[in-house]
Amino acid sequence: MARTIDQIQQEIILQKEATTDLTGLSNSRRASWRLWTRVIATIMATAEQLADVFKLEIETLLAKGAPSTPLWIQDQVFKFQYDATNPQVLTMDNFAPIYTTVDETLRIVTRCSVKADFSNVVNIKVAKSDIPEPLDTSEKSALQDYVTMIGTAGINYLVFSSESDKLYIEADIYYRGQYSAIISDSVQSAISAFLANIPFDGQLLLSDLEIAIKSVAGVKDVLFKNVFARKDDTTFSSATKLIENNTVILRGWDTIAGYIVTETTSGQTLSDSLTFISQ
Repeated sequence: MARTIDQIQQEIILQKEATTDLTGLSNSRRASWRLWTRVIATIMATAEQLADVFKLEIETLLAKGAPSTPLWIQDQVFKFQYDATNPQVLTMDNFAPIYTTVDETLRIVTRCSVKADFSNVVNIKVAKSDIPEPLDTSEKSALQDYVTMIGTAGINYLVFSSESDKLYIEADIYYRGQYSAIISDSVQSAISAFLANIPFDGQLLLSDLEIAIKSVAGVKDVLFKNVFARKDDTTFSSATKLIENNTVILRGWDTIAGYIVTETTSGQTLSDSLTFISQ
């Protein structure tokens, strides 16, 4: 890590003071040798900063450039191209798979997670669009063929893309009465924004959810009564209990689809399950 100019100049001055041949130099703050220490320190600091930048660039290129590392696979998945009417076919150039025509407008994957296990299987979880949604059957099939082609022989690459996980929240929200006209919409918006900002394929933590709700203007406190999470094709009645009857069972939820939204089952949405209490 690059040293600051002041640090380098101080080291030069300390070295000067330890050199007996230089003890006769003036100690005046305006002495010319002090100016030269500043000039040299500035040059050295700049060189060290440039070296740090160069090192970071090289490390980033190596991380992305090493074939079959998770970061490299993720980078290639983001470069996947899809056109429903004009198949995007990879060709080999010096053993490197490339598109004959690179068209960034055809890159549909917006979120990607790559995780390897101990049985030569690499799980690739993806979603498309700014508001994440799953790839359709044709898109997923094309991506599966793409990653198999760019991957390493002997490794099984599996592409996953599914509808969002769902989160049910039954809670009492205590708030200041003057916010009664907007408190429900504000809290629901804050919850949706919180869920949208969880890193793709990340973990939802109840403690973070509580902070997000309590950060809403007018909210004084929140009491979770029941909080359930489920993958999209799991029925509401079979959802995993994070909190049940005010008792914490699990502190968080590892997203299965990679992203999560509030419960959509009729009668179980936030409008149905949040109770607002004025204080």
